[in-house]
Amino acid sequence: MSRPDAASLTPTEQRAGLDPIRALSALDDTTRANVVGTIVGHPEGAPSKKELEYYNPSVAASTLTDHLRRLEEVGLVEVVERDREGLERGQPYRFFRLTDAARELFDRNNLFEPEAYRALFAGVEKTDEIEAAEAVERPDSRE
Repeated sequence: MSRPDAASLTPTEQRAGLDPIRALSALDDTTRANVVGTIVGHPEGAPSKKELEYYNPSVAASTLTDHLRRLEEVGLVEVVERDREGLERGQPYRFFRLTDAARELFDRNNLFEPEAYRALFAGVEKTDEIEAAEAVERPDSRE
């Protein structure tokens, strides 16, 4: 498979340095694809690791960390942190969201349609702990 030339990349992909082939290849792994689906389906589009663990119960925490790191390396996911002030002990402050380049890539290839994943999320039974984690305000700015 050949590498895309700069002319075939969107401006966002060019700025982000996203290689679409490399990025999509990272999704060959079912767990990574499920993690991306969880991020897309999350009501705020930015779950914490606690939420990712809850929605992917068969994945060990250390394995989830490895998959998140890989998704970051290829430019699909970014970590955002909020100020810890006002948070109760145990509430999340780090969140994972798609990069703008990833969303463009997925939209262009009809992948990870947000409404379909959000509909799946709506039917999931949540514990009080997960509902509390989902209620934590996420950072809203894109740097």
